[in-house]
Amino acid sequence: MSWTLRIPRHACSPRDTSRAGDLWRLVQEAAVLASEGVGWPASRYREEGTAFVVREMCGLHLREARYGEVLPTDTCIAESRRGILLRRETWVADVMRTTVQWAHVGRDGVPKRAGPSVTEAFVVTPADPVELPAFDEIPPEVLPPFHLTPWYTEMDPLGHTNHPRYVDWADEALSRHVAALGFDPLEIVPVAEVIRFRGSAKAGDAVVIHLTRIGVRGDVSVFDVEVRIDQTHICGGRLWRRVPG
Repeated sequence: MSWTLRIPRHACSPRDTSRAGDLWRLVQEAAVLASEGVGWPASRYREEGTAFVVREMCGLHLREARYGEVLPTDTCIAESRRGILLRRETWVADVMRTTVQWAHVGRDGVPKRAGPSVTEAFVVTPADPVELPAFDEIPPEVLPPFHLTPWYTEMDPLGHTNHPRYVDWADEALSRHVAALGFDPLEIVPVAEVIRFRGSAKAGDAVVIHLTRIGVRGDVSVFDVEVRIDQTHICGGRLWRRVPG
């Protein structure tokens, strides 16, 4: 399925380039439109007490997008496993390429096999997943932790923090570190990221973002990411970012 999506003003930094988290929101919009296109709008999920939640998000940034750019976007279900997991591939013009693993859950939020009305709607079109860049390992450099509390007004329709927000948080943790070193965090450029979820943050939680620089690829730094609530790991992954200094 194909759409034409546009970079909105609120998705851009003072450099007028799109933020990584906001590009992920475009990718999510493509998934929502695709679901509507096969007869599954958001209202039907609510009525039937079913949903899909992200288990893993993997993205490769090919270039930065500018405010107002119109981006032809294609998306497909590339794999279906046991009626529980769907792998969706998305191509946002020549800007971004993503792979997202979605898990089907019931009204209680527990993974469950989807019924025929769901599995028959999402036709599989095979496509390869994103390949993340290789890198050279370096001695780990632990960055200062970043503490935050999610807002009630930013919860998604399922009542938890939506998956692009975790990219925002990781980039903010890195930005504060870069600013503390005396460099301009606006010069950080996204290259790639992957985040795997084991839980979710809700409004009022005491969230801590941990970043550790673990590798390099040319002028790109690679960071391990861990998100915790108290001592509970809720998600983790990796960032590839071009960082000033």
